[in-house]
Amino acid sequence: MVNDKSLSGSMVSSCARWARCAVGLSVLLVPLLVKAQQFGQSGQLHDAQWLIRQSNQAFTLQLVTLSSRQQVERFAAGEPGLKDYPIAYYRYQKQGRLLYVMTLGVFADAVFAQQVKESLQLNLVAPKDAWIRPLDEIQAQIRTTLQL
Repeated sequence: MVNDKSLSGSMVSSCARWARCAVGLSVLLVPLLVKAQQFGQSGQLHDAQWLIRQSNQAFTLQLVTLSSRQQVERFAAGEPGLKDYPIAYYRYQKQGRLLYVMTLGVFADAVFAQQVKESLQLNLVAPKDAWIRPLDEIQAQIRTTLQL
């Protein structure tokens, strides 16, 4: 016969094992989901809201900072090497000027971002000039400036 103490102890033990599994599973799945997002929308120019919706634990490559959205669109159209990754832009204000930042990809970790950075073959940006950025920093920067 099972008494209440052994049953509740067994339930607690089961719950603890389940919680550890759930945490372990999330550690495994989050990077996979980020990688799926990265490859799922290649070649599209996304806006700041798209960047906000990405995991704040992810990374991206900052390619250029320009002075207008039109320059961002021309840059994107003129770089055939961007077709393999999602690209996005956002604007922020610095010293009274609006600046537009273009990013490439959403990566699960900085190591993966570094691998892509080293393999970049762009006409207008050398791999050494791309900047690995944590998305949480970019998301904070986006929130400081009205996005249109």
